[in-house]
Amino acid sequence: MKKKQNIQFLKKNIKLFLLCLIFTIACIAANSQNTNPFINSNKPKGNPYASDKRTILIVFDASGSMEDKIQGETKIHIAKRVLEDVLEKADSDLNLGLRVYGASNPTGNPYYDCSDSKLVIIPAINNRRSIISEIYKILPRGFTPITYSLSQAVEDLQSYKGEKSILLISDGLETCGGEPCLLAKNLSASNIDLKIDVVGFGVKDDWEAKQQLMCIALNTKGRYFSAENDDELTRSISESINKSVTGRIITMVSTPIEVQTKETEGYENLPVLQPEKLILKRKK
Repeated sequence: MKKKQNIQFLKKNIKLFLLCLIFTIACIAANSQNTNPFINSNKPKGNPYASDKRTILIVFDASGSMEDKIQGETKIHIAKRVLEDVLEKADSDLNLGLRVYGASNPTGNPYYDCSDSKLVIIPAINNRRSIISEIYKILPRGFTPITYSLSQAVEDLQSYKGEKSILLISDGLETCGGEPCLLAKNLSASNIDLKIDVVGFGVKDDWEAKQQLMCIALNTKGRYFSAENDDELTRSISESINKSVTGRIITMVSTPIEVQTKETEGYENLPVLQPEKLILKRKK
C-alpha cells in the first residue's frame, strides 16, 4: 500500500515538474522574440534607427538663470511640469531623447564649464518615464553652452535614418563665447537635413537672446516659439513634437502669411521678423 502511494506521489511530482519545464521553455522562447504570451503588453516595437522612425532630441537648458521666477514659480519647475505632461501624451512610436546643459556647478574652469552638456537619455521609443525621471533630477546652476550642446546633439542623431530634429528649450543667450547662429547657418550650408525648433522661454524683454534663438531656428528651417508662461510653454513643446502649428510662432517672412492649410489656420497676422535684424542674407 505504501509503495503504491509513493508511486502516485512520484507521478504527481513528475507531472508538476514537466508543467514547470514547459512554462519555462515557453517564457525563454517568447523573450527571445521580445514577446511574452503570458503578459499583455502594448509596448511599441520596431527598430529606432529605421528610416520610417521620427526622432526628436530635446536639448534642455539647466543654466543658473532657469532659477528665475515667472509669476512666483521658477522657470525650471514650470519646465519640468510641462515636459512631464507633454511627454506622457507624445506618440508612443516616436523616438525621444534628452540632452541637458548647465546642470553642473561652475568650477572656474572655462573648458569644463563650457562643455557642460550631457546626453542623458538616448533617443528611443518606450522611454518616457526615464526621461521624466531624469528631468526631475535637474538643478539649474551652470553656464549656457548652446553652440557646444547643439553640435553634440547633431552627433547624437547621426545614426538615425528617419526624419530627425532638435528641440532646444532655452531662456537666454549663449554664455560660452560660441556662435549658435553661425552653427545653424553651417548646418544649412552643408545640406544636413536636420531642423532645430527653438522655444524661447521667458525671453520676452531680452531682444538679443530672442534674436539669437530665432536665428538658430530660421536658418535650419525650424520654428521659433515664444513662451512666457506654462500654458505657452506647453503649446510650444507640444506643437514641435506633434508637428502641428497652433500657437504663437515667428517665421522669417517680409509679408503676412496666407492661410491655406490647417497648420496656419487662424494665424493670418503672425509676427514678422525682418531678416536684416538677424544679420542674415536671403538665398538667391
